[in-house]
Amino acid sequence: MFFTPTHKFMMKSIIFGSLSLFLISTAIAPAYGREKTVINVAASGNISRLTTSIEPFNLVGLAYQGQLKNQGIPAYGSLVQAYLTRQISAKDVVRSAVLANKLPSQVLNDQEYINAVKDTLDGFARNNIIN
Repeated sequence: MFFTPTHKFMMKSIIFGSLSLFLISTAIAPAYGREKTVINVAASGNISRLTTSIEPFNLVGLAYQGQLKNQGIPAYGSLVQAYLTRQISAKDVVRSAVLANKLPSQVLNDQEYINAVKDTLDGFARNNIIN
């Protein structure tokens, strides 16, 4: 079978687009799983005590991927839908992360962190509505 120049161009476009999407996906996905180790010197008085903290954007990404499902947070489109219908809140996502031992319990009192999670959820919701 012979391909016309138009067919060859379309095939190249499809292959290039697919490879681009694949490369972007693999570059972005590891960011969701990254955790930052923070030394909590003030609480312990020495450097031996460590706490793990996840950036708010990464926490919402983990929730979106379903890593908080066992704590009652839905995944993917259901997460966005539950947030939009106010079945869950940013504080619920943070509380679930604490229950899953992904965040220290002190974060529940950190309104700045909870607001950042809310802002991220708002962004996910806006993006979901647009798409």
